[in-house]
Amino acid sequence: MRARLNEVIGAAELGWLLERMRRRLEKGEALRGTVSLREPTPEQREAVGRLFGTSGGRGGSLSVNLERLERLLVEAGLCSNLREAVEALLGPVEDLRARREQEAEEWARLFLRLGERAATIPAACEWLEELRASGLLKRLAAGDAERAEALATRAMEVAARLPAGHVPIAELAAVVAGDAHALDPGEPLGTLALRLVARVFGAEAGEDVESRRELWAAAGVLCDELSAPVLVLNLPAEGERLTARSLRMHAEAGEPCRLSARQLHREPVTLAEPGAVFVCENPSVVVAAANALGSKCAPLVCTEGMPRNPALKLLGQLAGAGARLRYHGDFDWPGLRIANVVMERFGAAPWRMSAQDYERAAAGGGELVGEPVAARWDARLEPAMRRQARAVHEEQVLGELIEDLAAG
Repeated sequence: MRARLNEVIGAAELGWLLERMRRRLEKGEALRGTVSLREPTPEQREAVGRLFGTSGGRGGSLSVNLERLERLLVEAGLCSNLREAVEALLGPVEDLRARREQEAEEWARLFLRLGERAATIPAACEWLEELRASGLLKRLAAGDAERAEALATRAMEVAARLPAGHVPIAELAAVVAGDAHALDPGEPLGTLALRLVARVFGAEAGEDVESRRELWAAAGVLCDELSAPVLVLNLPAEGERLTARSLRMHAEAGEPCRLSARQLHREPVTLAEPGAVFVCENPSVVVAAANALGSKCAPLVCTEGMPRNPALKLLGQLAGAGARLRYHGDFDWPGLRIANVVMERFGAAPWRMSAQDYERAAAGGGELVGEPVAARWDARLEPAMRRQARAVHEEQVLGELIEDLAAG
């Protein structure tokens, strides 16, 4: 039968007709009505004409009535219906609509099962609904429902273990997923778990590295606990544990010291004499202070740009210990953004960061570029910087900063 069918409707010029019927079957549509081809070639017209014993017609399109085609093939004893003819020539045709409906039912059942597990974890139901509505879980699992269920279940297992006792993220990943890198940025489980952690702890699941570290840290999970240590000079630490003794030894020598997130989580810094602690943006200030003042310099912490997790942890510990934080940074738009964070989050006071301080130094500054940022501690500063259009970096006012650090 297939050979005879191929002779009748298997010609290359009728390939478009078979393809149209296959597409309809895949969509679950009946092979009824008419299919048309715009701008057919003369050979395609001739092939349809031979099929029906006509001239093939004229005009801008070529049409074939499917009921008529089916009658022709059935009466010739070539098939019992058009579907049989299409599958004989092109192979079995899957009903894609039926498959989509089946998949939709499968995913609906999956989310019902996950919903039962999520009910025991705060905010997990909202997280699950977000994954369902956005299709994120399906995309991360590459459409594999079984893998999706495993990923979501493991993400909830991660959340169920939080807050953790300062556990390294690689250790948590290994315990939950058997893979120390499963919670790394860009990994499906890492993406899902971070969004759930954000829901549980009422925070934003930021895309940048520092936001991710900060969020995990809030949940008691350490990311890169030895990287990005915070730079300090002469912190008067109290206590006999390693970090406190190291800080005192460095202070006695007037040498800068770096503290890792690991140290700060395990041995929070407390001060023997809570007082003023100066905070700067650039390490060049620490170098200049150590060179000029050594052990006589007032306590100084450097954020090295936007403060990362170790710096945030230390500033929080110092503020909690009663230290009076005083902040100075660059007079440029990123510098104002950093200053806003430090002052608002830790109650730091501005240190030579007023509009008057800026105007006094602006003449020697470079070009000010970028999007303006409001200085929330001084409403006059942003307009002054717009007007002068000059950026003043800490290195340009080192003399004044050293004087303050000498006076304490």
